[in-house]
Amino acid sequence: MPETRLKNRIMHSPADLLNLVVDVERYPEFINLLSALRVTNRKEISEGVETFEAEATVSYKFISENFRSHITADRVNNRVVVKKHGKGGAVKNLQNTWDFHELSDGSTLVDFYVSVNLKAFPLNMLLRDKFDKAGKHIMKLFEVKASQTLPKVGNPDLDWQAEIRTA
Repeated sequence: MPETRLKNRIMHSPADLLNLVVDVERYPEFINLLSALRVTNRKEISEGVETFEAEATVSYKFISENFRSHITADRVNNRVVVKKHGKGGAVKNLQNTWDFHELSDGSTLVDFYVSVNLKAFPLNMLLRDKFDKAGKHIMKLFEVKASQTLPKVGNPDLDWQAEIRTA
């Protein structure tokens, strides 16, 4: 099953970054593979925790595929969890998490994990070779969008790697 995990420091607050990730309706504005996205069944299940479903249309060259996912946004723990929802489509399983850890200067360590299992074994093998690159591309798209729309915080000179080693 192709998977990747990335940890990046981003000079924006955890709350702002979580809100950017949860605002899935805006993804087609900056993720070029998404041609449409709609949200359904939005519910607050407890204080600071909401769930919803999203249906995305992924388009690449002459291929177009609808994909449904279930999203849990946990603002208490600064975490977003995305899973495949429903049957059908090319994706067999999806597990995606975004964890936002506040650093001492207010900036964020983003821990991004994604694992995908496609129904067609040959496609899984093709995807596996390019999955790390695709994960880095997705993370970069979010970083660029954050830099265009969110207030910058933090000290660029912070030794954040030393900080997370001692945490």
